[in-house]
Amino acid sequence: MTRFAFYTSGHGFGHATRVSAVSLELLRAGHAVTVVTNAPEIPFASILPSATLPTDVRDVANPGPTAEPLPQYAQYRKRNVDAGIVQPKAYDVDRRATYDVLKRFLDVREQTLEEEVAWLKEAGVEAVLSDATFLGCAAAKAANIPSIIISNFTFDSCYSYLSHPALPSPFPGLDEPEPPLDPSILDPLVEQTVADYACASLLLRLPGVIPIPAFDTDVPMPSGRWVNEERTAFVPEVEALLSRPASSIPSAAAGRPVVDVPLIVRPPSRDANTPAFRHALLTSMGVPEHLIDSKVLLVSFGGQAIPRPRSRPPSPLSTPLQRSDSFFSSGASSLSPPVEQPREVGLLPKGWIAVVTGLSGGNNAIREDLPYGFFASEKDVYVPDLTWIADCVLGKLGYGTCSETLSCKTPFVYVPRPLFVEEFGLKCLMQARGTSLSLDRADFEAGRWELHVEEAYEQGRAAKDEARRTGFVDERAGEVIRREIERFLAD
Repeated sequence: MTRFAFYTSGHGFGHATRVSAVSLELLRAGHAVTVVTNAPEIPFASILPSATLPTDVRDVANPGPTAEPLPQYAQYRKRNVDAGIVQPKAYDVDRRATYDVLKRFLDVREQTLEEEVAWLKEAGVEAVLSDATFLGCAAAKAANIPSIIISNFTFDSCYSYLSHPALPSPFPGLDEPEPPLDPSILDPLVEQTVADYACASLLLRLPGVIPIPAFDTDVPMPSGRWVNEERTAFVPEVEALLSRPASSIPSAAAGRPVVDVPLIVRPPSRDANTPAFRHALLTSMGVPEHLIDSKVLLVSFGGQAIPRPRSRPPSPLSTPLQRSDSFFSSGASSLSPPVEQPREVGLLPKGWIAVVTGLSGGNNAIREDLPYGFFASEKDVYVPDLTWIADCVLGKLGYGTCSETLSCKTPFVYVPRPLFVEEFGLKCLMQARGTSLSLDRADFEAGRWELHVEEAYEQGRAAKDEARRTGFVDERAGEVIRREIERFLAD
């Protein structure tokens, strides 16, 4: 048995859910895990003993498909071990506020590091896992124990990208982008985070990867140099770095290897593919019987307001039903609708309903003002079940949403996040393995969704139908990752 401390970012639920998946496999194999994070307990419910969860958390936490009791459960230790990113909206970043939070976090780095090292020694922790906090790696080195990063990106590249100028808005009336941060104040902070990540002994690299500066030590910095001028893709030099064998990454020569592992995915419930399950799930969210057989759009933004568009003629920002090859290669996200289809453009195609996640509480203003055909899911609804029954998903390019739409073969319409460099790796992943179309922020906020949803559905329909015939296929990434961890520690 090995005692692990799993240092977990509190930025979004994607990190927490994949930490839970890996921890589950470690616990089943007899290891001990303590999750160290500033995230709440809810996304870790599957690996924590229910008796230790606060009542309000226990009542809404859904750990997913029923499983046998674990031989032992993880411990939860709430600590501020991650700076994260400040987001006013699901697809926006506040550059200055993010810098301020990172600066304050690093100002007390030595004190926090001292506290974590003392705890690691006192608790008898033998190895640190990180997804993907830099402080955990630094604490492990100071405590003279190994650390392992399990991620598709590290936050140093995200912070570095904040000095990259944003493209001006092509749409009149939208706010102009926030100016980039001055590299002279940002770069020293980024260098510290890179140095802390470089304390890690092993990188288990997830699909959707971008360069990891602490391991890809030959990658140019700042990370704004990784993308083309149109902000649509990596430059060829970076694509070449990402496509090289893991064994040829510079850190490997220094005894810090990189191993590629499968996509970590939360599987849907065992009977999620049955008509009875679908009926019961939609009914539980208030969908009336006459709408039960509608196609389902899952809106996954975590509390984002739903626009209430008025009826109007087609907008020049709306996407045609069929995009040409030249359209895809250009990286554009919106074109004028075909002249032969002069119809109104709204939120949902005819015959569709929408299920919205992330709206909790009876007094939630967004929840109480949903348009017709929109229904709010409760906190205890297991999102992979919704992703499975959905005919299309609308959200942002986050790891959790990407992994679940790919594994469920559900078409995905996403609103770009222009200041997240992680997104470029996830775009590559979605283009290679799934059906995904971009919806411009202006289209999203104006409620011009309909044509995008129809187009994504038509493009991904065959793959979704096949998945429903064959059922969910689990890559069992948790088991693969556990074996890699055990093999590394044994060596």
